[in-house]
Amino acid sequence: MIRKVPSLKARAEWIPWALQCIRDNKGDYRAMEGCIHQLWRGVSLRVKPPTERNALRAVFGPTLRHLRLIRGTGDDVLLTAPGEELLKAYEFEGESGFKVALAKYLLKLEIDQGIGVMLDIQKMGKIVSGGQLLEYLESNYGQKTDYGSFRKLMLYYAYVGLVKIDGDQLEVRTQQFENLITGLEAKVSEPQFIRVLREEYEKIRAQRGGNPYVPIPDVRDGVCKATGIMMGRFDQMLERIPKETDSYIIHLSQPMLRKAGGIKLAGKYLYYVSIYEKGE
Repeated sequence: MIRKVPSLKARAEWIPWALQCIRDNKGDYRAMEGCIHQLWRGVSLRVKPPTERNALRAVFGPTLRHLRLIRGTGDDVLLTAPGEELLKAYEFEGESGFKVALAKYLLKLEIDQGIGVMLDIQKMGKIVSGGQLLEYLESNYGQKTDYGSFRKLMLYYAYVGLVKIDGDQLEVRTQQFENLITGLEAKVSEPQFIRVLREEYEKIRAQRGGNPYVPIPDVRDGVCKATGIMMGRFDQMLERIPKETDSYIIHLSQPMLRKAGGIKLAGKYLYYVSIYEKGE
């Protein structure tokens, strides 16, 4: 059996608008290319700006094909059914809904294609290094896996919340992974979510010396571990819950400098959460 880790050159958070460009410019390859290039230039951190020629042909096209989200060539490029479903999740539920849908789809794709990297990480233990996993794949399947491709695939899993990357160490979100594999997703009521959110916030605030401004990624991590919900579901619930009641006030604030892991709400990028208990 040959294990081949797909080459994913475009970042996971760029997938929705690439799919939109292809859908909205159906039948016109050059327009798709120009649309993707324009959006890509706005987010690319490359010293030398990406070229229009490479946008769809060399970066986004191969990525979307490896993920089986597009089919056809030239003016006949179209979204596949999974591509349409992921785009629908993004348009109806925002980035948080897209993350949940993408997590489910990535695992299904791995199983369908016999890649099974996430399954192998799970077998090897909760925490494993990238080097250990590559050695395991090579010794068990005789397949020399490119570390760059492997790392990019893991960044996709980190984006949807199935793994946490710390240097070369990979930590599997065991409960979230098992829930998706069995076709189940942890369900948490709004009151339960608010209770756990407040508990995890207080823990982290105490660890930070009482600083009321706690990073959303830290709180998200604690709540997801405690409840088993996906990270995208956390974002959805944080957006929807009442921000002020008779017992508390939840305040979400922007960072001084852009930091990864926050959420977008009402057009603003928010990174810190503060919870004030009334009556204290």
